[in-house]
Amino acid sequence: MGITSLHEHIIQTHILTRLDGRSLAAAGCASSHLQSLCSGEELWSNICSSSWPSTEHPMVGQAILNFKSGYRSFFSDVFPSPSEHLCTASTLLPPTANIISSVDLRYRDQMVFSKVEYTNTTPSDWFLSCPFRIDLLEHKELVQSELEISGDDQVIQSNLEKHMTLSWIMIDPTQNRAINLSSTKPVSVHRNWLTDEIELTFSVVTSVDSHVHDNEHVNCNIEVTCGVKEGSLELYVSGMSLTIQDINGKCLSGKDSMVILQGLMVAERRWRNDVGGWQKEMYDEYIQRRKERKEKMEMRERRLDLVRVGCAVAFLMAFWSLALF
Repeated sequence: MGITSLHEHIIQTHILTRLDGRSLAAAGCASSHLQSLCSGEELWSNICSSSWPSTEHPMVGQAILNFKSGYRSFFSDVFPSPSEHLCTASTLLPPTANIISSVDLRYRDQMVFSKVEYTNTTPSDWFLSCPFRIDLLEHKELVQSELEISGDDQVIQSNLEKHMTLSWIMIDPTQNRAINLSSTKPVSVHRNWLTDEIELTFSVVTSVDSHVHDNEHVNCNIEVTCGVKEGSLELYVSGMSLTIQDINGKCLSGKDSMVILQGLMVAERRWRNDVGGWQKEMYDEYIQRRKERKEKMEMRERRLDLVRVGCAVAFLMAFWSLALF
C-alpha cells in the first residue's frame, strides 16, 4: 500500500506536519501529487514560525506574502545559511528603500532574544558615504532572559560557544528576496577584559565579484555581547550589531554594503551537511588573509621608510660634499 492510497487529509495533518523544512521540500519532489500537498502556505508558515519566531511579526509576514511562492520561497532563500556565496554584480538591480532584519538568538534551543528591525536605506549622501551598521539595542540597553547558566567563567564561555545559535535574516521587500547573514554558531568567542562580558562573533564570509568591490572577500560580521547577572545567574544580552567588513576589517559604506547585500540575495544557494564547521573554516581563513595582508603592508611601509632614510642620508652627504669642496 503506497502513500498515495492514503487520504489527503491524513497525509497533510499527520505526516507532513511532522517533517522539517528540508524533508518537506524533498517529499515534494517525489511526485506531482505530493508536490501539491507539500505546497500548502499554512504548512510552510508553521515551519518558518517554528524555525524563526521573529517571522510571526506582522511586518515580516506581510513582506513574505509578496514572495513568489510565499513562505515556501522564503524558506528556500533562508534555510539553511548558504554554505558558499559568490556575490556577483548587482548594479542592475533597482535600489531598495528599506530592509528588514528578522533576528532570533537561542541558547540550547531556548529563546534568548528576538527582534524585528526596520532600516531605511533610501540613497542619500549621508547613507551612501557613512559606514553601514545596524544596532538592535540602544546604548546601555540590556535585555534580560529567564535562562540561567551556572559554572565558572571558563565553563560559561565554553557553553555559550557550544550552545548559542543565531539567525539574522535580511529581507529585501523590493526584490522579494531574503538571506541569513549569520553563521549558525559563533565563529569566535572571547571575554572582554574591561567589562568582563562575553563577546560572540557570528559571520558569513563571501567571495565577491571584482565589479562589486576591490577586495576578493568580505565579511558579514555580527557581534553579540552578553553576560550572566551576578546572583541570579540569568543570561542577558547588552549588544548586537551587524556590519559588512572588507579584507582589512574596515566597515564598508552604505553604498558598497547594499550592493553586496543585494548581490548575496540573488546569488546561488548551495547546501552542505556541516554548515557550521564550514563557516568557521571560512572565517579563520578570512582572519588569516587579513593578518597576512597586514603583515605585507607593514613590510612595505618598512621598506619605504628605509628608502626614505637612505635618500635623506644620500642627500645630506651630497650636500656636505658640495659645501666642503
